[in-house]
Amino acid sequence: MISLLRRHVPMLTLLGFGALLVVVLAAGSSSSACVSCHAMRPYAPDDASAHAAVGCYRCHLENGTWDWPGHKSVELLRMYPATLFGGTSVRGMSAQVSSKPCLDCHDGVFKRVTERNGLRVRHETCVPDGNDCSACHSAAIHGSASRWARQPVMEDCVACHRRLKAPADCDTCHQGRSESERLARGPWQVTHGARWKDTHGMGALEYCSTCHPDDYCVACHGIPMPHTVDFGRIHGALSTEPGVECAQCHKSREFCDDCHVHEMPHPADFLPNHSSIAVDREDTTCLSCHPSEACWNCHEKHAHPGMTEGTLGGGGAKQ
Repeated sequence: MISLLRRHVPMLTLLGFGALLVVVLAAGSSSSACVSCHAMRPYAPDDASAHAAVGCYRCHLENGTWDWPGHKSVELLRMYPATLFGGTSVRGMSAQVSSKPCLDCHDGVFKRVTERNGLRVRHETCVPDGNDCSACHSAAIHGSASRWARQPVMEDCVACHRRLKAPADCDTCHQGRSESERLARGPWQVTHGARWKDTHGMGALEYCSTCHPDDYCVACHGIPMPHTVDFGRIHGALSTEPGVECAQCHKSREFCDDCHVHEMPHPADFLPNHSSIAVDREDTTCLSCHPSEACWNCHEKHAHPGMTEGTLGGGGAKQ
């Protein structure tokens, strides 16, 4: 009997190891095993979450059983040793979750208008390819423990509505909230809060017209806001018009001087002294605002009306 056992020791050892491996793999594939690790404990789904009873593998294995062998090899070779021997701990969730597991359960979202938490969304239109649920719902399971807790951004919605020429008034997407409640959340609580006069320019200005008429800003700023694409070319003339207050937003002298180099607007004594400031008629600093003809119109055409353009040298008018 003893000799028989000795002959089968290798086989028995192999079977024992295989049985142990099966137990480890089976036990380690439960959600309770995942959250038992000290490093992962803060990132377990909240008990109050609608996903609290959903197994970890249900979301983290994109193709289900087919992904199981590869994932288990990572656990055995990296996760378990790190836990048992004091290796690196998890600082925050970093595993990217595919939208496929989400849509396996929530495929109905593309067949109806979803209304929840005061928002009304038609996913069929807003997310036609359904390839990035985490863009708006990254915190749906792990809450604030998510490394990047993203949520729907109104500016993204408005940009798409404009592109598709869809309605962009508030009640198209929002429901059951007063104006004060809407302005108390997200970026609005900063740009429309108690200090809105100082902070309203911190938002994405191109979206102000979603709620405000085009001339809404003119009452305070004196010019339409936000600045038009050609503002860099025309702002010099606009800045001198009555009622225009550039300093309301651009409170520092350096804001102008960093670009223009010289004090802007030019001080009263600039004209008599500008010859000592401008290098020559091709001074690039001057030409950033003034056309090259500006020198000719004053120095040659005005002072010497009988002369032609180009006769002015670097040191003065030629006779």
